[in-house]
Amino acid sequence: MKIKRFSGGFFFDASSNHLKDLFKIQQEEVVTFEPALVVIPFDQHIGAANELVVAIGDTVKKGEVIAKSSADISGHVHSSITGTLVDVCEVPALEGNTQTAAVIKGESKNSNTESLIDVRYSPEKAVRAAGIVGLGGATFPTHVKLNPADHIDVQTIILNGAECEPFIASDDFLMQKESSKILRGGEIARDILDAKEILVGIERDKPQAIAAMEKAARKVKNCRIVPLPVKYPQGGEGQLLETLVAAESPLDGRSVETGAFTINVATAFAIAESVDERKSLTHRYVTVTGDVQQPQVICFPLGTQVKDLIAFCGGYKGRPSRIIHGGPMMGKAITNLELPLTKGSNAIIVFNEEHDEKTNESPCIRCNRCVEVCPVRLEPQNIDLAYRSNDLFTCDQLLATACINCGCCTYVCPARRHLAANITKASAAIQKEKEALEDAK
Repeated sequence: MKIKRFSGGFFFDASSNHLKDLFKIQQEEVVTFEPALVVIPFDQHIGAANELVVAIGDTVKKGEVIAKSSADISGHVHSSITGTLVDVCEVPALEGNTQTAAVIKGESKNSNTESLIDVRYSPEKAVRAAGIVGLGGATFPTHVKLNPADHIDVQTIILNGAECEPFIASDDFLMQKESSKILRGGEIARDILDAKEILVGIERDKPQAIAAMEKAARKVKNCRIVPLPVKYPQGGEGQLLETLVAAESPLDGRSVETGAFTINVATAFAIAESVDERKSLTHRYVTVTGDVQQPQVICFPLGTQVKDLIAFCGGYKGRPSRIIHGGPMMGKAITNLELPLTKGSNAIIVFNEEHDEKTNESPCIRCNRCVEVCPVRLEPQNIDLAYRSNDLFTCDQLLATACINCGCCTYVCPARRHLAANITKASAAIQKEKEALEDAK
């Protein structure tokens, strides 16, 4: 199969990222962390807010629904451990504000009990009952995504195993250990959407994952594993479409309109568990790496706090300077270690004072490097300059809202301009203004 490389982006190598090999994880066995207490936010998805359906003092089982909404675009939230709901309170959120969460204290004597999905559910309803959302970071409810408009003819199921940010190994490890379940999830999606083939995109720097998935794929009809160039941001949905099926995702529509349906490999794994084993989404893999004593990929219950995972990894190596939720390119720095990890959490990266590069901005030198690497073909420097001038009209004309916040522009900028951050702010401001205009009509 001939691979078409998407334009923009760049290749990570030793010269562009000297920490990539230093923070690389070598791990054979699955490591599971079961904390004594979890803090589970009500809302871990894009869409309508959930409401608590249990009460303080109730004993809840692992897999039992604790918060949900009747709205279609929503995602049920389940207890990730068996225990007692001891409190409902406000806890730190990734955006810097707070979120409402249920605090559940585990009971070891009941640790093996689990609430399972009703066997009468169809695969589509099982996915909804399990609370599955996009685990690649988008957190859009999967049951909604599996029900596209009638006019859309899906031909290809794409499983995204292109974990292209440096340091993260969560999906890589999952593919090595659960290749059959991942492809089973792809088959379920193919059956629901009446698609013809399954393509699995995996970057070439994951040879063990490629080997495991190729072995499992021999038992799956019309399924191909496609090794991809190690190029960032290869894992972006639009970029993966361009590479695998030579299709361009529409700016004003959904990527499924191209005839290709894309889900993350972790999402496919969760689909298989919900349909075949009646399990709700209560656990996922997270990479804890960087300057910690024991970097590793951990299977953790949702609602685990960052501080507990760092402690589980032996604590810090050196004096910590910055802790990032997610990857170093698209992740967000966090300051409150009581932040609970949710369905969208796939990595915690610690930088100590030696490895944390702190630089000051200088004026734009018009080198055009940000334009060359932008995978969406925007003009980052011009959007940034317009935003700094409070010119949202120009930002909108330059398609600031099309930015995928990959961070390529900031990474390559020799003036160290905060391009990606400002474009994200511009996009949010434009959306807010448009919503205000709609409300005023």
